[in-house]
Amino acid sequence: MSESGGGVLVSTYRERFGNPFTTDEVYGYWLFVAGTVVAVVGMAVFLTSMGAGRTGTRGIAYLLSGVGLATAFSGLVVGQSFHRTAKLLVYVGLLVCLAAMAWFLTVFPGQWALGSGSAQGVVAVYTLGLALITLSGALAPISVGQSRARQAVEEQLADARSDDVADDRRIEELEAAVAERDDRIDALESELTESRAEAESAAAEAESAREETAAVREETAAAREETASVRDDLNAAASHVNALSKSSATFDVYRDKSGQWRWRLVHRNGNIIATSGEGYSSDRTARRGMRSVKRNSLGAAVVWQRDEEDPEPIVEPVAEEPNAQFRLYRDTDDEYRWRLRHDNGETIAAATRGFSSKSSARDGIESVRSAIGPADYLEFDPAGIEVYEDAAGEFRWRLVHRNGNILGDSGEGYASRSNARRAADRVQDVVGDAAVDADSGVRFETFEDAEGGHRWRLVAANGEAIADSGEGYSSRSKLTDAIERVQEYTPDADRLTMATAAIEVYEDAGGEFRWRLRHRNGTILGTSGEGYTGRSKALDAVNGVKRHAPNAPIEEEIEEAGDEVESAGDEE
Repeated sequence: MSESGGGVLVSTYRERFGNPFTTDEVYGYWLFVAGTVVAVVGMAVFLTSMGAGRTGTRGIAYLLSGVGLATAFSGLVVGQSFHRTAKLLVYVGLLVCLAAMAWFLTVFPGQWALGSGSAQGVVAVYTLGLALITLSGALAPISVGQSRARQAVEEQLADARSDDVADDRRIEELEAAVAERDDRIDALESELTESRAEAESAAAEAESAREETAAVREETAAAREETASVRDDLNAAASHVNALSKSSATFDVYRDKSGQWRWRLVHRNGNIIATSGEGYSSDRTARRGMRSVKRNSLGAAVVWQRDEEDPEPIVEPVAEEPNAQFRLYRDTDDEYRWRLRHDNGETIAAATRGFSSKSSARDGIESVRSAIGPADYLEFDPAGIEVYEDAAGEFRWRLVHRNGNILGDSGEGYASRSNARRAADRVQDVVGDAAVDADSGVRFETFEDAEGGHRWRLVAANGEAIADSGEGYSSRSKLTDAIERVQEYTPDADRLTMATAAIEVYEDAGGEFRWRLRHRNGTILGTSGEGYTGRSKALDAVNGVKRHAPNAPIEEEIEEAGDEVESAGDEE
């Protein structure tokens, strides 16, 4: 009931018929009941007034019948909860009818005759009142509509029905999922029963063999000891493989000063763990050499040649007394910025944006200090895959172009970092052969979101969504171009498992190499501030930042530094 009503009439109606939509429905009902009762009483009085000398009784019968008829008509119209204008017209008609009946009392019976002007006037006024009531019930709703209260109730009722339909659909989906789960449980229980039967049969055969071949018991015991040893070795190997899957190092492919391509394995603390040892003629051959090391290093035997053993390269640790300082200044837009300046006057890192307050700028510097040291490297050629932990504690992956744009992501979070890595590997394996809007198999499904943006999602053969666009595109053609880029870049993209932040080394539109420090939430914490002619120079520069930034002091520049702001570089 959209309008709360009180009193005996409303409470009685609610007890007898349930909650009404509006109070008009209650009052219309009682008007109709009252009018009907009065009209019936008037007819009964009329029947008892037949005969001579009962003129006064007949007048009362006429009065009761006329008032009851008009009141009943009014109740029927008021109960429909029409607009306020229509209800006013009903009440006007009722008043006209009551006025006609009041006039009737003044002319009856002395001036009451079929041909008299008074009788005709009373009938005309009463008829006008009934016409107004009828008009409000028949025509007014067409022009003024229903009352706001009834419209609101009907809208709520329509919403409730829509919710019921959605709930029914959801219930059907859940029932189907439960049925599928039950089928799977039944299948697993059947397989478990078969496995137990096979195990019991094998145990019986083994027991029979022990009883029949007592002579080989000693050999069996020795075999068991050897099996236990192998099992321990397997457990150790599994632990080693698990440790390798959570590597704290990153392969870096770069071009040296002579123009040859090389690779090196760099720990997150900046230490170089391994190098290619020789140069390659192209980036592709260097990558093949790197992948060969990945495949063959796990099971490779160790041969010690102590006489020819070379010392490992030593990487400078974090400088306790750095040769650089963070400079905090205000730009021409009256915003606070920072830059990391070496003692030789060169700016080796800079903020990507301005801050509204000095404290916010200092917080930005602290973020760079804490993140730059352990940050791993990710190379874009021209895209890379980042595996990171979101704010909710779930692990996700995203495909990032060298210009910083996110081309696609996992769409959902995973419980562990290894699950997110496996999901990324799965996408890399199948995305190249995925068709667009196919009916089956691995495919790209395209659709429009609620805001009219064009999106894609990558669906596996079982119907599970394993990747999506992450954002909408303004046109179908741009969506098609985005899908083609994902198919082209994803299979060969390097992957980095991100802890807190990652260093992204990329080539900009001008052919210069730059680096940027990206937090796992996607925020760019800092950039190189300038471009470099080679990838190795960009890596040397960021390694210098790794050494000096963690302990670099903060100094405030007194003068305005807007004219000295060093561009962070245009990114594609």
